[in-house]
Amino acid sequence: MSKSIDVLFTVNNVSKKEVSPNRILLLLPEAFERPGGIQRFCRALCLASGRWARREGARVSAIVLNDQSAPDARYVNGSFDRFVTVGKKKRKFIASYLRMLSGTHFDLIISAHVSLAPLALFAAPLTGGAKTAVIAYGIEVWQPLSLAQRAAVRRADAVLSISDYTTQQLAQRTGIDADKISLLPCSLDPFWEELGTPDTNGSAVPMMLSVVRMEKEDRYKGIDSVIRSLPAIVREFGPVDYRIIGRGNDIPSLKALADELGVTNYITFAGELCDQELQDYYRRCTLFVMPSEREGFGIVFLEAMAYGKAVVGGAHGGTPSVVSDGETGLLVHSSDVEGLTNALVRLLRDKELRERLGHAGRERLQQEFTFEKFQDKLDTFFKRHLSFADRTDFKRPKNSFHETTK
Repeated sequence: MSKSIDVLFTVNNVSKKEVSPNRILLLLPEAFERPGGIQRFCRALCLASGRWARREGARVSAIVLNDQSAPDARYVNGSFDRFVTVGKKKRKFIASYLRMLSGTHFDLIISAHVSLAPLALFAAPLTGGAKTAVIAYGIEVWQPLSLAQRAAVRRADAVLSISDYTTQQLAQRTGIDADKISLLPCSLDPFWEELGTPDTNGSAVPMMLSVVRMEKEDRYKGIDSVIRSLPAIVREFGPVDYRIIGRGNDIPSLKALADELGVTNYITFAGELCDQELQDYYRRCTLFVMPSEREGFGIVFLEAMAYGKAVVGGAHGGTPSVVSDGETGLLVHSSDVEGLTNALVRLLRDKELRERLGHAGRERLQQEFTFEKFQDKLDTFFKRHLSFADRTDFKRPKNSFHETTK
């Protein structure tokens, strides 16, 4: 059975007469349990919140719905009082949330997914006047929201969005003024940056790379379109090595499609890799491709851009916020196999174009999407929405503990 772990970091006793720091509560869908864009965003949010809190003498707590193990200590530092994981147990998530509110005054509660936002709405009598913020990521706000979700977004003191497209969709779905929504784009993982070095030499046989989750509900990622493009690519260009990194229950159908098209020998499903192995693939690949139809942002594009690689993405959703068509990569419609084929053949044939797009992509990454840029935007948000007036109405927890519940 899955376990839920409640991790509390050691804190010192503080009397009621001492000044209480600003306190932030993060409600997270998932952070460390598996790879993914939302997961990497939530890790960055933890790291940036903790660093800001350490500089400003504030404190942070977090409750994570889908995680069940302790957090990576690189991202969750000593500025955290609590980091609670509940192993996908919604009732325990709600119970942990209510228990925290009953013993702690929070100044700001951030819901990092719209599905969690109603908690702040329903527990308003317990929040003690805490400000609330909602983070809008991608497809979860591009579709009709529940009444509770719409109400929570409308009543929130602030809304953060990762892309212009998500901002537009959220404004349409909820009727809130787009001016109320602030942009907080995703960033490259700072520990990834430390390891990343550009390499445009490529492989002896051109390698096309996709890094993607392949569940049946993720078919919009467009991997089937890439496979459908391979027969024409091989005819027009010659043999290629298409590596697909990731896992999911749709892999058997993708393998069956490759077999049907006679391109199995050109495809390797490499499974899920650690960061070091994944970075080696980014270094060695010729280009990166993920023609997703409904991508909220696409952190994998940033990872490829960190290695100076040309990228091909979908001309949909949040991807154009990351990839500028003809400048830092090429954009195609996900279902347009012919257009995708032409884009891939064009890049495979033209090394100078690949290098120009790859260089421009890396430059844009460094200018707009580093973790430092993410930290600066979040710092500005905290300064705008948190008061630094002295408060004496809170007593810190006396003891730390580590609780495991089956």
